[in-house]
Amino acid sequence: MKNDYIVRKLYYSFVTVSILSALTATVGMLIDNIIVGRYLGSDALGAMGVVGPVSLLLSAFGNICSGGGTARASQAVGRGDKEQVCRIFTVTMFFAFLIGILVTVGGLIFTQQIADILGAKGVLKELTAQYLYGYFLGALPTIMMTALMGFVRIDGSPRLPMMCIIAMSGVNITLDLVMVLVLHKGMFGMALATAVSYYIAVLVGCTHFLKRDKTLKLVPVKGVGKELSSIIITGAPTAISRISDTLKVMILNNLLVTAVSVGAVTALNVRTQANNIVGALIVGMGQAVIPVVGMFYGEEDRTALRDTLKTTLKIGLSLSGIVAAVLLLFPSLLTNALGVTEPDIMEMSNMAVRLFAVGMPVALLNTILMNFYQSTRKTGLAILICVLQSLVFTVIMAFILIKPMGSTGVWTAFLLGEVFTLITVVLYVTHKNGKFSLKISSYMLLEEDFGGNPKDRLELSIGNSMEEVMDVSSNIYKLGRNHNIDEKMLNEISLCIEEMAGNVVKHAFKPGEKKWFDVLVLDKPESVIIRMRDNGSAFDPLDYLNAADDSDGEERFGIKMIASLADRFDYSRNMGLNVLMIDLNKYIKR
Repeated sequence: MKNDYIVRKLYYSFVTVSILSALTATVGMLIDNIIVGRYLGSDALGAMGVVGPVSLLLSAFGNICSGGGTARASQAVGRGDKEQVCRIFTVTMFFAFLIGILVTVGGLIFTQQIADILGAKGVLKELTAQYLYGYFLGALPTIMMTALMGFVRIDGSPRLPMMCIIAMSGVNITLDLVMVLVLHKGMFGMALATAVSYYIAVLVGCTHFLKRDKTLKLVPVKGVGKELSSIIITGAPTAISRISDTLKVMILNNLLVTAVSVGAVTALNVRTQANNIVGALIVGMGQAVIPVVGMFYGEEDRTALRDTLKTTLKIGLSLSGIVAAVLLLFPSLLTNALGVTEPDIMEMSNMAVRLFAVGMPVALLNTILMNFYQSTRKTGLAILICVLQSLVFTVIMAFILIKPMGSTGVWTAFLLGEVFTLITVVLYVTHKNGKFSLKISSYMLLEEDFGGNPKDRLELSIGNSMEEVMDVSSNIYKLGRNHNIDEKMLNEISLCIEEMAGNVVKHAFKPGEKKWFDVLVLDKPESVIIRMRDNGSAFDPLDYLNAADDSDGEERFGIKMIASLADRFDYSRNMGLNVLMIDLNKYIKR
């Protein structure tokens, strides 16, 4: 019987780091917001709110690279194509570098004009321009950092993004305080400190390439334009989400200044920072879906895709519910941290945070579905979700509600934007399936023949004990009776699984450690394919077979025998998993 142990463990290995990585493009401004609110006053904090869309825009460029590149690279990992992974990595980093240079130069030349476009007026304009000039000096490392983190996660360094965030935050906080309290450089000094901290983070991220077992490397690429277009298209939903957020904040900044007050812009910034801090939980859980789903999609593993969605929703709804409850009860935790003291601004800010909390579970559902569709090549649907969620519904409702409800109408518009988006997705899925359903499998929208006919598949999860390994034979013979597979082939299938699973138990798992590994047996017209997957220590049976030590001669003989039976006998180490593929031809006499 199949369980979701491997899927859960793989998702867990990504989700914490993904949440932290979601802060990559915004954590610098978050730190700056806190210090500005504490030491430079409410006008400076309002200017930070005006600058917010620039952070989202840099994040959009970074997420084209991270979302598009990582999704395509994960699919290549699932297919076992390591050369394609390196080509995707090369094109992605080249694109990130080029965009970073262009944004830096353009931002430095047109700083004043950008401040005007962002809606900075009066005292806010000069403060905004000062910050922008320093911030654009860090555009290149900000974009490259976001792009790099997705790749090092799938190439065996899942904890490295956390180290980058720690290094960046430490440097940023230290330099911010020096710039403000010692050198008195104000807003420009704060932004310059942030830029320097991102360069440090990129240097820390590049330590991945000192590892001996790395796969990623820069390689010559033919057809750069074609590969780049595929990356951009795949990463478009995440990028468009950020761009939509940028436009939304710009529109709402101008709407609030005109219809309410300048203080309402500060309150909107508080809500934006809530989204940057707490919303990283939502974004991170969605981003963790991309590499996991991408790999399983490349393998055409329908069951693993369903288990990934189930695991993500279960964890996400639990955590977002807890965090939402805390924010509902104690919204001032955030407003106080940002240094908001004026009573009217604090009241607006607390209401904004509370309504943000109410919408968290719905936003989580929308984000997970968007990233799932992005990773399974349903780019149009993913783009539709992010545009409706991040821009269309929210802005329309804000214009409708601001007159009767004031600033509260804008905070309510954010909530309604999420709700209406989810309703739209449910209606779309109902239309595609021809019936209403709340089953997870209904929302996967996979083709009927994806992964083969379920009747031709046998999926097992075997515990890491030799007793359970030996019990697999009865299930194999049951498959044979259902598909008229001859007894000789059934014996070979059973032998392959018992022999290779036994080696996994002995060499990949620690003694007494309770783990599981998954086995797939797929009956095809010309062959039987066996795939074995586990999350134990790296164990390449071919390397083991060719090792100089002959102390385990019997085990080596077993591996050699299985390799001689198979048309295909391939091992790969994918995102912390051992994956072994064995292909047995039905019509070759052995």
